[in-house]
Amino acid sequence: MPYEKLPAAVRAWVERVLGSTVISATTQQGGFSPGVAARLVTATGRRAFVKAVGTSLNPKTPELFRREITAMQSMGPLPVVPVLYDVYDDNDWVGMLYEDIDGQLPVHPWVQPEADRVLEAVAELTDALDPSPWPDAPVVAVRSREFLSRWENVLADQLDVPDWMAGRVEELAALARTGLRAQAEGKALAHYDLRADNIILTDDRVVFIDWAHPGLAARWTDTVILHADMRESVRLPALPDDKAITGFIAAIAGGQWWGSAQPAPPGLPTIRAWQRQSALTHLDWVRERLS
Repeated sequence: MPYEKLPAAVRAWVERVLGSTVISATTQQGGFSPGVAARLVTATGRRAFVKAVGTSLNPKTPELFRREITAMQSMGPLPVVPVLYDVYDDNDWVGMLYEDIDGQLPVHPWVQPEADRVLEAVAELTDALDPSPWPDAPVVAVRSREFLSRWENVLADQLDVPDWMAGRVEELAALARTGLRAQAEGKALAHYDLRADNIILTDDRVVFIDWAHPGLAARWTDTVILHADMRESVRLPALPDDKAITGFIAAIAGGQWWGSAQPAPPGLPTIRAWQRQSALTHLDWVRERLS
């Protein structure tokens, strides 16, 4: 949706905060959320990035934006997150006005220098967010319990599994429960959706964006999620030999494996193939850690 289609009240808020008339708005394509995502330039040369959505576009997305707003306000200024200038919420439209970051997404599949930079930045982010500056954040183990417990469904539905797992599904289900318990005990604030398209690289910064799914989790959660995205393309440092980490990886594998066996939802014909590949990536990782 182009910036010019925003309600007049939202555009007036943008110009009031920036202190000048917007003369250029470049829409940023991609992502999953409807609404406006645009890089702005004002008559005085000031730059900013705006994202905004209304309930008429999607009734659920405004709540995700509100969750991001709370997370950003709780974190305060950190070099690895964008600066939030101001927020807008009229109970219909929700908007965020951020600094404009002149950078690019990491190359995907990952390349080694960028993976090394990002993993170093994730370690910095984790140190800053453990313990969580938002103690009342959603708990990952509660919000994702159903997804992270899918090996039970695989057993109930008698789904086929890779040959090496024959007779071991209950073992992975038990491992997944271990990972879920560790998540329930975690006190760190996790981004919980880290992948290449939620990261911006500049000459001197790594910036983690789109905080729509933050939650209280184990401090290693974001590192594990990123390793899964990176592991088939670059060399990675070994993670601790921790049963809870292996269990979390197994839990994600179960969620994706069961999901890949379901009918495709309307309008998303490729998601099941993607889920199957993700499950196989995580299962290969579990097998490696168990050997």
